[in-house]
Amino acid sequence: MSLKSSLAFIVITIYFFLPVDLLAQDTTKSLAFKKNRPYRNNPYFYQPDLSYQLLQQFKLVQIANTGDPLAQHELGLRLLTGEGIAADTVTAVYWIKKAASQKLTSALYNYGIMLVNGWGTDWNPFDAYDNFLQAAQSGMKEAQYVVGVLYTDNLIVKRDWNKSYYWIKKSSEAGYEPAKEVLREVEPRVSISFKDSVNENKFVLSDDSSSKQDEQDSNIKPSFGLVFIDFDLQSDTVQNISDEVIISDLTRLDIQLIKDSLKLNNDSLISAFYDSDKITLLNNLAEYGSHEAQTILGKLYQDGGFVAKNKLLAAEFYIRATILDSPRGAFLLWKLIREDDFYNTLNDAVQLDDPTAQFVWYGLKKLGYDNRLTDKDAIDLLQKAAAQNHVPAIIELGFNFFTGKYVAQDKQKGINLWKQAENFKSIEASVRIAASKIFESNLNDNLQSEVAFIEKSEMTGSILAQFTLAHCYESGIGVAKNLPNAVKYYRNAAQRGNQYAFEQLKRLYDNLRPKTETFKMD
Repeated sequence: MSLKSSLAFIVITIYFFLPVDLLAQDTTKSLAFKKNRPYRNNPYFYQPDLSYQLLQQFKLVQIANTGDPLAQHELGLRLLTGEGIAADTVTAVYWIKKAASQKLTSALYNYGIMLVNGWGTDWNPFDAYDNFLQAAQSGMKEAQYVVGVLYTDNLIVKRDWNKSYYWIKKSSEAGYEPAKEVLREVEPRVSISFKDSVNENKFVLSDDSSSKQDEQDSNIKPSFGLVFIDFDLQSDTVQNISDEVIISDLTRLDIQLIKDSLKLNNDSLISAFYDSDKITLLNNLAEYGSHEAQTILGKLYQDGGFVAKNKLLAAEFYIRATILDSPRGAFLLWKLIREDDFYNTLNDAVQLDDPTAQFVWYGLKKLGYDNRLTDKDAIDLLQKAAAQNHVPAIIELGFNFFTGKYVAQDKQKGINLWKQAENFKSIEASVRIAASKIFESNLNDNLQSEVAFIEKSEMTGSILAQFTLAHCYESGIGVAKNLPNAVKYYRNAAQRGNQYAFEQLKRLYDNLRPKTETFKMD
């Protein structure tokens, strides 16, 4: 796990009107480079005592009603998972909360999970933090790790690297492997004197009342993927992006199509895609708007090991990925254009009226990589490419008209251009059309088909569809209002590098933020 990001969250396989300039994911200043863990994980719940697991349901209910926290917790878990009893999430929360109120460490931890996911209770990350903190103070190494992670972002509590180091070090010393990995990344962010004070037990948090954890709570398992997103990091801190990194970006999306068709078997080299069927799959994912697939295609064309080497086509894929907020694509593009022959190749192709070259030079101007063109020159190149039916250029030109970037705003003309691209079988254009209808809709509009298409596109890798779906769940457009689902999709998009989604996530946190010193962000 990397700390080159700052959003900490728990994810399970589990608004307001969107500004028009975000409909095409034009957040190209987000150059966060990070190694993210999977963001769709299955939950693990700790069951603290085998003797209670073996109790019959009737007897367990009897004991839980006497106030025994272990029985209450076990009953809650059975109700949650449907193990030997009809599943009932709301009642499960009732019993786990009762056990947590008696300071049972595992119940505090599990109740925190339920609060932060909105399972059977209102979504409340702040109450979740309080429960995680109490579990951490009781000596639970997994909870200590969670609290340490939460101190790296600005969502629940204000970022504090000293406190993060303190808690993650405790977890690491207790033997929790993920904490050992993250500790290496937190250490450079704190002073030597502070590390010495912690190592020599001279520093103790004022709210740290750690006590030895009960033996029965000693094997609690994690139930989340914690991820950090930090959009303030500078790209020059990254020297290289390996094949393994860009491949893992794709495989962690947990898309069934990828699992069924790619079968990469933890391959870490781009040569894993040297197969016609895999190239076809990548192109399909790229067309839906997966910047991860676009980045891999860019690398394949840059290297030329299987497909014909084509630096301009590589640049086109990197630009498309960067427009969709890919930090990897942005960095690889930056490296590519610094190769000695790149601009000679680009200039020669533009002189020959090549639409890919025209789109690429426009893209370099748009993204701030090359300021030799004026805005007018750039849009002229884009229009020339679009006139030759270059689909990415048509989509981008539609974005410019829809938002008024470089040209006078004309939303209908933008939509018409997307429809033109749609006639060329562009799924990305279809996603943009559906998203535009959703973001400009009234609650009374019937958008069931558009939302269904957005749901399908989200499951096929589209980051635009991902935060559009979050907007649907937040606003109740085409689906029942569901704040936890909105949070889930915003955070998933944020994890993939989308700054807008992170800002929306922070807004949702701020709307709920208690007015106490603990959660004050200023």
